[in-house]
Amino acid sequence: MEYYNFKDAGADVRSLIHLINFHGDGLVGLEIGVLRAESFCTILQNCPDVKELHGIDSWLPYVDYLKEPYDGTPAYEVDLKTIKHCRLTALHNIEFSGHKEKALIHEKDSDDAVNDFVDETFDFIFLDRYMTLEQAKKDLHHWYPKLKKGGLFTGHDWNCSAIQHAVNDYREKYKITGKISTFDSSYAWVK
Repeated sequence: MEYYNFKDAGADVRSLIHLINFHGDGLVGLEIGVLRAESFCTILQNCPDVKELHGIDSWLPYVDYLKEPYDGTPAYEVDLKTIKHCRLTALHNIEFSGHKEKALIHEKDSDDAVNDFVDETFDFIFLDRYMTLEQAKKDLHHWYPKLKKGGLFTGHDWNCSAIQHAVNDYREKYKITGKISTFDSSYAWVK
């Protein structure tokens, strides 16, 4: 069977692949905000030590407010027709990634899905679902405890001041002093 090539994909997670690969064997990971599964499949194809990759997305219409300057007005809107197409594309991409046996998709809102996992479940987490400053703060608060000690906490949209604000406030509030690395609109640190 022929599979899609996500090895050279320009996905949001691309700059984090090497960090995931340094993180050990038998990894259990999580991506929040799957959309078309481009980042999801990039992880599957480029991280051979991932034994299980969970993806959470509700695939419901949404309004994204993340833009510069962050002013609380919509950047764009995704309607029902478009999001249904994104869902079908995601499932198709996973099916033809060559690694569908490692993929576990949870089709629900991440605010609800957080209750499905005990603390310290994941070796790495990639956040890419937030559309507002408030949502980013909530995602950090909900999902950081689900990461194992020594795990890799990552996210996208670092180029947006709202995300920088949410991440920096969270790290300060919980006295997270380990180095944070940022590159190519992504951020990462070790718990």
